[in-house]
Amino acid sequence: MSKRPKTIYILVLLWIALSGIFVLWGIYSLIIVIQIPQWTEFGALLPPLHFGYLISTIVWFVFSSLFVIFSYATFRADGWAWSTGIIISTIFLIIFGLMLGAFMVNAYLFLDWFSVAGLITVILSFLTDIGIVIYLTRPITKLYFAKINSKKLTELTQD
Repeated sequence: MSKRPKTIYILVLLWIALSGIFVLWGIYSLIIVIQIPQWTEFGALLPPLHFGYLISTIVWFVFSSLFVIFSYATFRADGWAWSTGIIISTIFLIIFGLMLGAFMVNAYLFLDWFSVAGLITVILSFLTDIGIVIYLTRPITKLYFAKINSKKLTELTQD
């Protein structure tokens, strides 16, 4: 196997960093899910709040796991990791952009702990995702994925 360029290692670290951020969001959502039954002032809104936070907890942990899989696949230079990574990262750039706008307005209006912490984590997520897109689109990264996958294809056809 040929030597991996530094961009591959940087991509692996960026995927793992994004996974870590999503784990933190998942832990926060899980803490809220545990606390919701104590929120008596919300009355009839408790079931939808509980359901929403439970679903968000599951989503954060699922995406965190997917980013670990992307990290491993990037390290192995699996062809699907490059193309799917571009698609997923682009979708998340749009999502993070919308979240960034929402948390900026929320932080400006309320300036509470949740708004500021949310804004900081969304900024970190947005910048990490931009880094992923930048490194995935570097010529050396694309060449590495193409070269490794053409070797794998040649090995498969010779058997």
